[in-house]
Amino acid sequence: MAHQPNSHAQGQYMQQQFTLQAQLPQQNHMQQQQQHPLQQVHQSLQPHPHPQPQPPSQTPPRPNFQMSLLPPPQDRLYPDFTTLLTDVKSFARTQGYAVVIGSSLNRDSEGNYRRYNLSCAKGGKSYASHSKGIRNTRSTKTGCPMRMKAVQEKAHPYDDKWHVVVQCAEHNHEPFTGEPGVSVPAQFRKIEPDGARWLMIMHREAQLTLRQLTIGIRISFGEKYQYVKKSDVRNMLAKMKREEERKAAQLAAQQGLPSNVPYTIIPQQHQPPPPPPVSVQQMPALPEGMHVPDPDLESDDDEVEDL
Repeated sequence: MAHQPNSHAQGQYMQQQFTLQAQLPQQNHMQQQQQHPLQQVHQSLQPHPHPQPQPPSQTPPRPNFQMSLLPPPQDRLYPDFTTLLTDVKSFARTQGYAVVIGSSLNRDSEGNYRRYNLSCAKGGKSYASHSKGIRNTRSTKTGCPMRMKAVQEKAHPYDDKWHVVVQCAEHNHEPFTGEPGVSVPAQFRKIEPDGARWLMIMHREAQLTLRQLTIGIRISFGEKYQYVKKSDVRNMLAKMKREEERKAAQLAAQQGLPSNVPYTIIPQQHQPPPPPPVSVQQMPALPEGMHVPDPDLESDDDEVEDL
């Protein structure tokens, strides 16, 4: 007969195993609390990770440089738009920003514009350059809201003169101070017609080098071209050469000459004087009996005579 295990003893054994499994997590927790003091000090010296700052729910306010960047004066009258634009650019330059023409409208009967919309050079949306060339360019636009308009009005007290109306004087960028290492606005490096004429004369007549031309235009015009670089001078000389070649090609086309040849126009003052007029007398008509037939007009189909 097989031995049957005692059911009462088996139940006590199962109860003891269950009690030991329940006491095991409590013993581990007590061992963790009773760890060595050096381990507690080591854990306290370890840096605790700082919580990451959460982004604000609203965008921060846009910086306002309205007090440092003053708008052009609005109490001046100008005889034409060119004079107005020159004065406005000069004033904006002293404040550390540049002014550009945004658009033009309101033509008169002669086709001339009577209003120009002006804005800060840093206005407009920024863009990311995807060029893979050698130039590593980036946009300098900051979406500057500064804007104004130049208007020509006929009513009194303007009397058909131009004046400036500032529509928004706020800027969202720092002024340009000319410190080394700061990107110079492209408008401060632009060479106008007066500087272009000076470069053409000194380049052709004095045969100055590119470095000498750059230094010379800075000294000759003072603060107006103090930020001009050698690349700006080189580009201006190349632009003037292309313009002369274009005009020469047009003149050659009008005279029936091939227009794909790089001609050079000689200034009128360097051309030789025209020859003096020569008095030519007309030959008198011959009498009728002295007319001789022209052999070139005769036919060669005559019969050959026997010699």
